[in-house]
Amino acid sequence: MTVPINTEVDPARTPTIGPQALADLLGRWPTSDGALYRLLAARIGRLADTGELPAGVRLPPERSLAAALSVSRNTVALAYQVLRDEGMAASRQGSGTRLVPHRTTPAAVHRANGFFTGLLSAPPAFDLSIAAVDCAPQVAAALQDPGTVLGESERVQLTRGTGYLPYGLPELRAAIASMLTTFHGVPTTPDQVLVTTGGQQALDLLLRCEVAPGHPVVTDNPTYPGFIDAVYRSGARPVGVPPGDMGRLADAVAVHQPALTYLTPTHQNPTGLVLPAAERHEIVAMARRHPGTTFIDDLTLAELPFGQGGFNTGEFSPGPQPPPLAALAPRLPNVVTVGSFSKTYWGGLRTGWVRAPEGIIARLAAAKAAADLGSPPYEQAILAALVRSSHEEIVTYRADWARQRYTAIEAALRTFLPGWTWITPAGGLTIWARRPGEADSGGFAQAALRRGVAIVPGRLLSVSAERSPWLRLAFILSPDDLTTAVKALASV
Repeated sequence: MTVPINTEVDPARTPTIGPQALADLLGRWPTSDGALYRLLAARIGRLADTGELPAGVRLPPERSLAAALSVSRNTVALAYQVLRDEGMAASRQGSGTRLVPHRTTPAAVHRANGFFTGLLSAPPAFDLSIAAVDCAPQVAAALQDPGTVLGESERVQLTRGTGYLPYGLPELRAAIASMLTTFHGVPTTPDQVLVTTGGQQALDLLLRCEVAPGHPVVTDNPTYPGFIDAVYRSGARPVGVPPGDMGRLADAVAVHQPALTYLTPTHQNPTGLVLPAAERHEIVAMARRHPGTTFIDDLTLAELPFGQGGFNTGEFSPGPQPPPLAALAPRLPNVVTVGSFSKTYWGGLRTGWVRAPEGIIARLAAAKAAADLGSPPYEQAILAALVRSSHEEIVTYRADWARQRYTAIEAALRTFLPGWTWITPAGGLTIWARRPGEADSGGFAQAALRRGVAIVPGRLLSVSAERSPWLRLAFILSPDDLTTAVKALASV
């Protein structure tokens, strides 16, 4: 997460952006062909066009930006000169280089998250930054021929009416309720389910409806960068606690009285660790003591188990998963469960869900109606049929798929980067790894981009954007590509 930048253009107090924040916003700028300085200038210009860099902002000094990007100072100096030549920047002795006002509006300026800029850029040869899976074969077959899962009368019925369903297609709400009851041990009725456009929208809606600007929100630190982005865009104030540290979590909730607490007890993102059952009971007891705080249990990665986590253990010992929080207290009104089919079925379905008391579901549905009027019903109908008929088969396929890829990247790390340490995940799609020493991983990530490998520096998963030697590696490529990517990282 980038640090906040001042969006007020005041001649007496020029807004500034730090070198690390700008490096994050630049995203995958050096992956195209061409001179580095021209690529850098073009990317800064693009950020100015979109409003991610406000007019009048002072750019970092050449030397500090060069260090953050792991390039020569001459590369940054030439890029700044290109910006000046094109009328996009101006320099003054003693005041540095700033962007001149052009082609944007105040409303376009927003706080941007460097993690998501990669989605807007050309993909590198090896992308280890996004934990997005390919389409499961069962899902691909159903999308290519919907008649295999939906009868003709069902398909005809879907095209009647407006198609606006803010709560979600009733058949999918019922299928998700059954899935939660049967596979996760969480007794659920369809009225307790809201269908969302991916898990990201589920989190965004909860922040909109449960948290007012300025309110504290407690979360794991590090955590999923999409949640960090949503917290800042809502105007809330994040409070980070180490994953699994019950003492720190209890203190944070008691002291800050947060409106919302976001946790990923099963296959935490990015560590992949699983919170033991005893600690889950502690969280439920905490929820009872603090009825004014909504506790979110994110199950998005819960169906991808393959071992017991630890530091560089490399050993798998699958066993039964501890129950979700809602399984321990199904009627507790301030325990909410969210999930998504993006990590098991396919992200392109853009389908997530919320399981909550009916009052919260009604509030979320009202917000969703205002946002998008409801997610597309046709895809929901196909998904509902798959959840009813093939859920266990798809989840088994995806867990084996993930296990094979983790085995490949773990072997490559041991072979080519023996000095690195990492937390062996119990499941999920990412490795939380640390390079030797204390240096921030941002410069390493920039250098890796120039070798065709995209990774996520730990700073982007921190609620305070603090410097970190840690980095996140997503293992979603083929085993051969993962080996090649780690070899490229070793060359950095």
